[in-house]
Amino acid sequence: MVDAVKPFNKEITGVNIDKQKYIKPDAEDIIGGVVAGSAVQSLTAMPLNKAASKITKKARKISNSLSADEFTQIEKAVADTIKNSGLEAKGVGIIKATTENAEELSKIAAKEANRGILKYLPHKVKEILGSIFSMQVKSGNNAFYTFASKKIIMPEKGLGLALFHETGHAMNANLSKFGKALQKCRPMAFLALPVSLIALLKTKKAPGEEPKNGLDKTTTFIKNNAGKLSFAAFLPMLVEEGMASAKGNKFAKQLLSPELAKKVAKANALGFSTYVLLAALSGLGICLGTKVKDAVASKELAAESK
Repeated sequence: MVDAVKPFNKEITGVNIDKQKYIKPDAEDIIGGVVAGSAVQSLTAMPLNKAASKITKKARKISNSLSADEFTQIEKAVADTIKNSGLEAKGVGIIKATTENAEELSKIAAKEANRGILKYLPHKVKEILGSIFSMQVKSGNNAFYTFASKKIIMPEKGLGLALFHETGHAMNANLSKFGKALQKCRPMAFLALPVSLIALLKTKKAPGEEPKNGLDKTTTFIKNNAGKLSFAAFLPMLVEEGMASAKGNKFAKQLLSPELAKKVAKANALGFSTYVLLAALSGLGICLGTKVKDAVASKELAAESK
């Protein structure tokens, strides 16, 4: 038995426990695999965007169904919660997004973009994030608790039921050490991006092939567990969002009528489901994308000649 011949000048790589030799995929296979895997990842974002849009519309519909009296009850209950919980003493307040306070909102968005890991982003990226922030609030599609300014930003119309959830975020940030720690860990979700890149760019090991060094061992582990690691990166965000909703629901139940408190809980559940979908589909997309890439650019068993 002689060593296998290199077909098409492809490099022969590691030997497994049965002394079998494998051919590394060439550049064309690798590029094709990365493109195909990336496309699969992108496709998983489509149902997320569609589902998130439907969920947001449903939440807005529930908020828009509130009577003027019910909305007044909610605003009063939230104001009482902020005052009696000690949030007011911490500087927490509510701002409604209007055309008159557009400049104030821009300053708040800029301050938020310079908080934590976000401050290391390029200035242009921070400007884009600020624009998205303003657009979402003005269009009535989102509400925010801004950690840097300690303000709850609400649309002028719609999403009134989200006031309790955003107050829950304020409580996590100002009245809970665990909640504050979780909020600081929320940027871990960005780790899904390097995990995805490593999973797509790294070539899968042949059966029995061992990592060459510590870096190779680490990246191999990341590749083999990319879907799970991506989902895990979102866990601090999921837990903190769940805590905010739970606290909001608790105060709504104490201060509102049972029927109105149920509407708050339903709106909060809809909002939380978008984060669960984001985490789940991110993990699924990376997992499927990696499998497709590996199928296109896999190490092949070298042919042996006698």
